[in-house]
Amino acid sequence: MNFRSIGTFIRDFLRYGNGIVIILAVLYTLLFYSLAEREPDSVVLVLTGLLGFLTYSYDRMHDLGEESDIINSLERTNWLRANYTFMVYLCAMAVVISLIAMLLRPAAIFPIISTIGLAFAYSLPILPDGKSLKKIPGVKTALIVVLWVILTFLIPMTVSGVHWSFQIIGGILYESLMIASIANLNDIRDTPGDRLAGVPTISVIFGVRIAFFFSLFTIIAATMVGVTLGNWVLVMLGVIGTIGLLFNSSQFLEMLR
Repeated sequence: MNFRSIGTFIRDFLRYGNGIVIILAVLYTLLFYSLAEREPDSVVLVLTGLLGFLTYSYDRMHDLGEESDIINSLERTNWLRANYTFMVYLCAMAVVISLIAMLLRPAAIFPIISTIGLAFAYSLPILPDGKSLKKIPGVKTALIVVLWVILTFLIPMTVSGVHWSFQIIGGILYESLMIASIANLNDIRDTPGDRLAGVPTISVIFGVRIAFFFSLFTIIAATMVGVTLGNWVLVMLGVIGTIGLLFNSSQFLEMLR
């Protein structure tokens, strides 16, 4: 395996194997510590990164054989099938390391149980009519936001004993708006498959145009929260995200044709 193939594998793992989720989970947890003015806990950082990876990997592997998942992203489906054994072993290692981290930080156990429960309820048909929670109109994006808030704010908050404050609430609001925007953009991309699977996302119910403006509104609102917090790093990230969204607007709106 040469350097080019290694680079390609890392790129594909970040895109299709939920590697980017690990990075985002760690970054948002670092945001918590920054706002709380606490030194980052390396054990908690490992825990949130791996739990984020496991949550998304479970959902991806659960839907791997579904026709809707193939329609949504054939490249991702093919990559996961080709690297299925690797992902299984990686998830097993992540579970073991997470259990060790939980033993080192027992205060995190309760919010972690909540995260696991929501992750299962998100995908499994637990409702009387055989549906999962994500098939309730308006619930999918909200569930994703709640999962991220628990993972990257409530877990480190519980472990460190930090109390609620204006900065912490603002950070949660900022993250919630950003995650809602990103999740909705993913839903726009997945509109054909979600429609087939009966997942009533914003783009399925109201159309791609309204879904696009929802993402634009939430990312601008997140930028305003960053201004209110006086955190110019968050403001800059919001501005970059807004510019990127506007720059790619034609790509999303082209789906209307």
